[in-house]
Amino acid sequence: MNALNRIALLAGGALVAVAATGCSSSTKSAAAGPATSPTNASGTTAAASTSASVPNTTAGSTSAPTGGSASTPPGAGNTPPSANNGVNGGEVGGGSTTAPAANTPPPAACDNAKLNASLAPSMPGQKSSVFVIAVKNAGSTCTLGPIPYVWITKSPTDVSDETRPLIPSVDTGKKNIILSGTTLYAAIDLLPGNLASTTGNYGDLAVTANPTPDSSGKDVQDVVIPAGSAAGGAKLGVYALNPTSAVNQIQYATTAEK
Repeated sequence: MNALNRIALLAGGALVAVAATGCSSSTKSAAAGPATSPTNASGTTAAASTSASVPNTTAGSTSAPTGGSASTPPGAGNTPPSANNGVNGGEVGGGSTTAPAANTPPPAACDNAKLNASLAPSMPGQKSSVFVIAVKNAGSTCTLGPIPYVWITKSPTDVSDETRPLIPSVDTGKKNIILSGTTLYAAIDLLPGNLASTTGNYGDLAVTANPTPDSSGKDVQDVVIPAGSAAGGAKLGVYALNPTSAVNQIQYATTAEK
């Protein structure tokens, strides 16, 4: 065999060896199969999930009210109610909530008999004409309307000259979820401007914490304010997670309730 033939044979043997090695490697990979990509019924490979479900905490409220935790209306009450339009922390339609985030149906409407309305302590620098109504849920977790229903009266037994405050425009408020034992706040300013004409002698806020078509006089709670309080162009804000946020919501009350 001459030199050229020997070189050809050696080269051919090397090629055979390489080809054999490649076949062996390919067969092993196919037999092992993908370790973590199961194939579904359609024959396509399902991609493994690498993300976890994260509770939605935007727009407003999974921070803590006094006594509860979770959130804050968008910017903790620093934006108008109409901007509270995201679902967060279990809230209904973007309102405040003291509930943790959950992708579950909203709870039943709050029973007024289990909502305790009272006057929250004044904060440093709070106007004398501003009052904050604290509504504590003494029942189970429930859905609360966006704003309480309030009449400004002389006393629980004297409704002469009673008057109603302005409220935010229709549909700007959102329903809220309130956990058992937690509190939401709504603020009212009896004299929001320097009005030349005011009427006085008011000493009571007749509050229906969760007004519904079925609400009646039995659902009204009297929140006593200093006797002789004057009122003129009063404004009421939507519920918020804390007194400061509640007071901030007053500015958006521009509509007379029909």
